[in-house]
Amino acid sequence: MSSRSRRNFLLTAGAAMTAACNPVPRRFAFDVGAAPTAAAGIVVRFFSVGCFLVESGGTALLTDPFFSHLKLKRVVHGPVVPDPPQVEPYLPLMGNVEAAVVGHAHYDHLLDLPAVAPAFAPRARIFGSTTMAHTFAPTGLSREVVVVNDRVGQWLEAGALRVLPIASGHPDNVPGIHLFQKRLTEPRTEPPIKASDYQEGDTFAYLVDFPEHRVYVQTSSRGYPDGFFDPAILAERPVDVALLAMDCANIQARGRGPSIIDFLAPRHVVFCHWGDFFRGKDEPRWEGVKVDLPRLTRNLPSTDRTTYTFPAWDSVHAF
Repeated sequence: MSSRSRRNFLLTAGAAMTAACNPVPRRFAFDVGAAPTAAAGIVVRFFSVGCFLVESGGTALLTDPFFSHLKLKRVVHGPVVPDPPQVEPYLPLMGNVEAAVVGHAHYDHLLDLPAVAPAFAPRARIFGSTTMAHTFAPTGLSREVVVVNDRVGQWLEAGALRVLPIASGHPDNVPGIHLFQKRLTEPRTEPPIKASDYQEGDTFAYLVDFPEHRVYVQTSSRGYPDGFFDPAILAERPVDVALLAMDCANIQARGRGPSIIDFLAPRHVVFCHWGDFFRGKDEPRWEGVKVDLPRLTRNLPSTDRTTYTFPAWDSVHAF
């Protein structure tokens, strides 16, 4: 496919994604959160797409680093690189990050990793796929990179944290369209500057243990068996907070096979990847998901054990 054909395909696919995700301009009542109190055991900050900062006991986890919202035309024509004015306000929050986990290597899940990694704690480790490592080989990430492709099911240390990589998967972006699926087998020789430079690679979920809490991260899923793991691990310690892509909510709402929510039985679920990220954060938030959010909130299982949060961009939630 020629460069022009690729650009036209991306523009068409992006427009289709936007149209499919936003059939009616509607503002959903996203949870804006509140300032954490001294009693908060774990604090979750949501930035957008799959990007969270989770803090507990003076240490922090960062997921799928993405702060730079780029307009669709720029994504099509480039350059697709971190935007310093959008990234810099978040750098002061990164000093306690001891682990950064990346679900897959599309640009909206790791674009800003090179920009924020130098601000991490000195002993921080970055966990992701071979494709992620190859994508940033000419860029450098300032902190140790742990490739997890051959380490699924193994506990890995990261400062005060431990990380369990789990095999997951990526659905079609919209039905019949699945963008940039390649697995890179060799390091890039030039820094990524186009959307197509950020190939998906393998997809992972993660279980992350803090000294006092357990967090599960799954920023994309096709449903069972994506993200499932040995249930004996849950017998050792329950999941306090599950950070789940809206794909998981979609599966839950439609009742398609075993639910990761029922499997995990977490105390709190925080949903992500709902937003149209071709829009700036200063614009009205539009749902960018393949599910009717108001209907979903009515259909999620109601229990005294589990709470559900649909976080607004840049919101803070304490549990």
